[in-house]
Amino acid sequence: MRRVVLQSVCAVLWITLAHPAVAAGEVTRTRTLSAADVSALVVTAQVGDVRVEQGDGDSIVAQVTLKAKRTTGVFSSLPDVSTLEMSVTTRGDQLRLGVDAKNIEERRRIEVDLGVGDATIDVPTGAISVQIGTGDATLRTTLANAGSVEGKTGVGKVSLSGLDGTVNSRAVGGSVSGTGRGREPINAMVGVGNLSITLR
Repeated sequence: MRRVVLQSVCAVLWITLAHPAVAAGEVTRTRTLSAADVSALVVTAQVGDVRVEQGDGDSIVAQVTLKAKRTTGVFSSLPDVSTLEMSVTTRGDQLRLGVDAKNIEERRRIEVDLGVGDATIDVPTGAISVQIGTGDATLRTTLANAGSVEGKTGVGKVSLSGLDGTVNSRAVGGSVSGTGRGREPINAMVGVGNLSITLR
């Protein structure tokens, strides 16, 4: 299970579970939602890429592209993805988006690009790329997943846990770096705000 929490976001959101293309066993779902009463966005996707970008309006646009994956040999039929839907639920000021992604072509990468806002990313596998202008970033993943780890903040505190890496703290900012036991790159850039990276 992958969980991405983004605080104070008016965003354009894509959950891409396969490369967009016209092919059998593929479907795209799009929803436009009001962001007026939303201060936190939670995205749950078992596989695929998640990209969040700051938007200019007062809406959240979510687009999901699902592509079927054969579960046995090359002559097996493709699973039917036409019945898969994006789930949308609200809990207070929190908006939750998700997909039932069984037998979907698997690619994992999370990209977050925010002008202003906090991001908390907690995933067991996959590459992570985070850029925030103003706000705090908290990244958590497994030591077995992470390859190269790089993080920097212009003004704010930095911390690195679970890895014998390098932490450079300055009066107004700092950086962290290291190498985990895996192959997925973990990168984070924060202009003004705190950065925390934890490998478990």
